[in-house]
Amino acid sequence: MSAASDLAGTRPSDDADRNLALLAYGLLFVAIFFAGLPALIAVAIAYSRRGNTPPPVRGHFRRQIFIFWVGFALTLLAALSGLAAVLIFLGELFFGLVDGGAGGLNTGVFNHVHIGIMMTCAIAAGLLVVATGLWLMITAGYGFIRLASRQSISQTAH
Repeated sequence: MSAASDLAGTRPSDDADRNLALLAYGLLFVAIFFAGLPALIAVAIAYSRRGNTPPPVRGHFRRQIFIFWVGFALTLLAALSGLAAVLIFLGELFFGLVDGGAGGLNTGVFNHVHIGIMMTCAIAAGLLVVATGLWLMITAGYGFIRLASRQSISQTAH
C-alpha cells in the first residue's frame, strides 16, 4: 500500500476516529491562543482513542500526545524563567532599596549582575513562549495536513 493511500479503505467507525484526530490537531493548533486549554481537550481525546483505532490513525493520536508533552515542557520552562525574572526583580527592589542595616533608603542602586540575570531570564521566557507557539502550530498543522490527505504520520522509506 502506498503512503498516499494508508487510510484509503476505512470503515465508518474509522472515519469517526479520523475526524476526532483532525479535531485534536485543530485544538492543538489554537491552544496557544487560549492559554493551552484546547490542548488539554486534545490530549484527552488522543489518550482515550489511541488504543481503539487502526494503526494509521493510532500513530496520529500518539503524535498528538507527544506534541502536547513537548509543548507542556516548553511552557513549564517559560513559566519558570518568567517566575525567576519576577523574583529577582522583586528581590532587587526590596533588598536594593533598603541599605544593609542602616535602615535608610538606598536611592537607585541595583546590583547590575542580578539585573543581567533577570533580563536573561525574561528574554528566555519570551523566547520559550514563542518556541512553544511555533511548536504547537507547526507540528499540529503538519499532522493535520498528513491526516487530511489520508497519510500516516510516520516517515518510512518505501
